[in-house]
Amino acid sequence: MTGESERHSERFRKVSNRYPRRVAEVYDGDLGRAMADSDEQVAATVAAWEKSQGFVVRDWPALGRSERRTGR
Repeated sequence: MTGESERHSERFRKVSNRYPRRVAEVYDGDLGRAMADSDEQVAATVAAWEKSQGFVVRDWPALGRSERRTGR
């Protein structure tokens, strides 16, 4: 992993183990742009993208809490 991708993974894995991948997908791999946005901006961007794609808008922090409880 490069420094940028490591920082991206560390930051967004605090939300959920799968969140860094979703954020990268939503930002078309532009990790620098994702890192420049606030956590609130990223969450809003992810939610809007999920909705626009016809996906269920996930509660990523709740998923993260569940992962930590179950050790996933």
